Amino acid sequence: MTPGRVLALLCLVVCASALVGCAGGDTLALDPVAQAASTTAKTTSSRFEFRASVSAGSAGSFSFDGNGIFDGKNKSGWMNMHFAMPPAVQMQLGSADPSMEMIFDGSHGLVMYMRSPLFDKVVPTGKWVKMDLEKMAKKEGVDLGAIMNANQADPSQSLRMLMASSGAHVTGSERIRGVQTTHYAFNIDFEKLAHDNKAFKQLKETTGAVSAPAEAWIDGRGRVRRLAVTISLGGQLATPMTMTMTEDLYDFGVPTNITRPADDLVVDLSSLSGS
Repeated sequence: MTPGRVLALLCLVVCASALVGCAGGDTLALDPVAQAASTTAKTTSSRFEFRASVSAGSAGSFSFDGNGIFDGKNKSGWMNMHFAMPPAVQMQLGSADPSMEMIFDGSHGLVMYMRSPLFDKVVPTGKWVKMDLEKMAKKEGVDLGAIMNANQADPSQSLRMLMASSGAHVTGSERIRGVQTTHYAFNIDFEKLAHDNKAFKQLKETTGAVSAPAEAWIDGRGRVRRLAVTISLGGQLATPMTMTMTEDLYDFGVPTNITRPADDLVVDLSSLSGS
């Protein structure tokens, strides 16, 4: 498998998990962190805020942060992101604003809409680029059938990952956004993560990933308020990568009004040259 195919597979896994963090949870042993991830995934909605960085050796490093809201009932979400690129990449982009707005729609299939100043050279300013992730998954040989049957939506891969936790132990207590929480340290078991999930299994075999250290802050109602994880990917990848991510979840039950863009504002990715 080529590095490009691995990255395509990784993107599909991340995007699919972004909408359904709790898929397949009943097959995993529910330790305190995994149980909290399951409880959080069942909430109707929440806001989230995140920051992450990726280091890829000589290829350089970049970081991104953002915020958003997800609607579990309607399997949809909205997210705004901002990227900090390596100098060489930023020079190629010129003065383009490295930000992106995204809408996830899981009500009928698995579709993502994106708009960004970074796209201005390939689509009219302000237009949304549509990605049908289910079609892309089939092209990459990934079966999203089980994921599509999930009951909740969450625009992050994090809850799905936390449900594969092992060795969770309390390290203290802290206030997160004014809420008292219990702080846990644990490992994300990639063997559990790959169980009954072809996409994650293929990713694990290709990258050689076994586990990842992580932390979770859980409130008195058993919900994840903050999580932090570090993932190292090597194996058959030409350039090993390390990603660190921290995410906050808050405003559980907040009203949502997420709508997909009007058809006249959308350009399908498949129609773009070199897409």
